[in-house]
Amino acid sequence: MAGDALISRNKFGLYHIPAGVETRPAAKTVLSGGVFEPDTIDFMRANCGDGDIIHAGTFFGDFLPGLSGGLAPDAKIWAFEPNPGSFAAARETITLNSLENVELQNAALSDRGGEVLFQTHRANGSPMGGISHVVEAEGEGVSRVRAVMLDYAVPIERKVSILQLDVEGYEKNALLGAYHIINVWKPILILEYFSEARWISRTFRNLKYKAIGKVHGNHVYAVEPIGI
Repeated sequence: MAGDALISRNKFGLYHIPAGVETRPAAKTVLSGGVFEPDTIDFMRANCGDGDIIHAGTFFGDFLPGLSGGLAPDAKIWAFEPNPGSFAAARETITLNSLENVELQNAALSDRGGEVLFQTHRANGSPMGGISHVVEAEGEGVSRVRAVMLDYAVPIERKVSILQLDVEGYEKNALLGAYHIINVWKPILILEYFSEARWISRTFRNLKYKAIGKVHGNHVYAVEPIGI
């Protein structure tokens, strides 16, 4: 226990889980000593090669220790979490595990810089944790958070092997903001519940992305054939 947070452990490391999100699937799994979405983590570890991973929707860092240990020596994880409370928890998870190959930013991914409105709490004040999301209007539990384009947040000279998004319906904006990274490096795309293969084909038409399959609830797209 650290303040109102819980410290838990699984086979990959230690996790700082903020109070109020204990019943969310990722938190519940890790608190029981398990790994959340183990097949997704294993797939990313097996297919990142010598490149970097972009990981958005970091929550309390439930993927970070597992992914960090699977990277090549000079590779990095570029992690993004817009919810300030979840960001603080992920930062503590990084510290608990002494992860030196993770670059974490408190920001939402978008197709333009500036700010977005982000729902972090319900009207009753309870934290939403990993289901926090971008909204269109001010209201109870809504905060303004920094928005960044991946093309500006990740140096273009960094080889990106995997771009994984868990951004609660904001995938198109995030992908458009990574237009140059995607065109240069052709990373594997892992997108939670985003099944619009035709949109990806039209948007990145010269790359010939194809739907490969699913890992947990995540749709996987790649330019080259790959097994799941």
